[in-house]
Amino acid sequence: MNYILAGMSLVLQHVLKVLAVGTFHNRRVVFFSYFGKQYSCNPKYLCEYLMQAKPEYEIVWAFAKPEDFAWLEQRGMRIVRYNSLAFARACLTSGFVVTNSQLPAWFPVLRRMHIINTWHGGGAYKRVGTDFLRASKGKQLMDALSRHKPCVYLSSSKAFTQLTIRQSFEHEGEVLECGMPRNDLLVQQRTPEVARRVKESLGIAQDTRILLYAPTYREDREISSDYFDLDVARDALAQRFGGTWSIVFRLHYLVAGKLPSTQDYVDASAYPDMQELLYAADVLLTDYSSSIWDFGLTGRPCFLYVPDLNEFDVERGFYSDIHTWPWSLAQTKDELASNILEFDEQAFAQRLERHYEDLGSTDTGHACETVAAWMAQSEQR
Repeated sequence: MNYILAGMSLVLQHVLKVLAVGTFHNRRVVFFSYFGKQYSCNPKYLCEYLMQAKPEYEIVWAFAKPEDFAWLEQRGMRIVRYNSLAFARACLTSGFVVTNSQLPAWFPVLRRMHIINTWHGGGAYKRVGTDFLRASKGKQLMDALSRHKPCVYLSSSKAFTQLTIRQSFEHEGEVLECGMPRNDLLVQQRTPEVARRVKESLGIAQDTRILLYAPTYREDREISSDYFDLDVARDALAQRFGGTWSIVFRLHYLVAGKLPSTQDYVDASAYPDMQELLYAADVLLTDYSSSIWDFGLTGRPCFLYVPDLNEFDVERGFYSDIHTWPWSLAQTKDELASNILEFDEQAFAQRLERHYEDLGSTDTGHACETVAAWMAQSEQR
């Protein structure tokens, strides 16, 4: 059965190559994020940069529900349906394809195309790719077909290049160690209007401080009601840092919409841009999410709340001992409160700086510029 799937994928690739015969646009870029689900992440930030700095590029976006993103057409973008013939033809006749996840297994690649895989996580924390295999044999085969398509990866650190791209993704091709386009916002810290816009959108007073709680996705597991009870953390934050605090939840998109309605917190799971939430947050609370890498670039406090650490470590695993990370971790609410109350800014700053040095951070705030320069050079190849 697995070989049949692989064979069908190869046949489909050949058919699509024939159908794609036509005008080639070396300055057209096709973007899709999270398998066509969102206008977000690294593809969004690279797109926004190109539209402003490189208007000579034609922009195409692919969405699973294109009707939800028709407003982008008013900005001069062309919209196609993800995984459709129009999507395949647009990709095969464009100079560049940009994604933050795997390409479909059936997707054909022509020599004239340049595929940029930005991925969607920095650092090197929980295991991914071939280092984390719980899928069926069939899905593993299709994932392998997707993973081994020629592309250039973007990397946020030397450790990410070695452990994730080279080892887990088994990529032997080109890697641009330039950081992630979405993190240019967090490194530069030049757009305070973003924080104002976030608070206004979420109904939070401008003088209120934000604790952003963003737990990672857990497979085959219901969201515990314990997730929502963070009064002890709010009280500790007010005592340690002062001010009035609002708790903002950001659940993984696969479980978004499952939060009960209450005035104890703000549900920002549907907010379209995680980086803007990170920009607006004063403190981040998470567990194993790679958002800790992004938020760490701001230098602001972050705390880990990991009540299921032992189980997660066995099921998923990490590239390094979580206890060596620069963020204090707690497995109970009381430990979390203690970590907040005992937070030492100077010691934390030193640990954070050493962590980014040890992992070899490449996030400098100029990823978009670097990728655009690479694209210009690639047009000549």
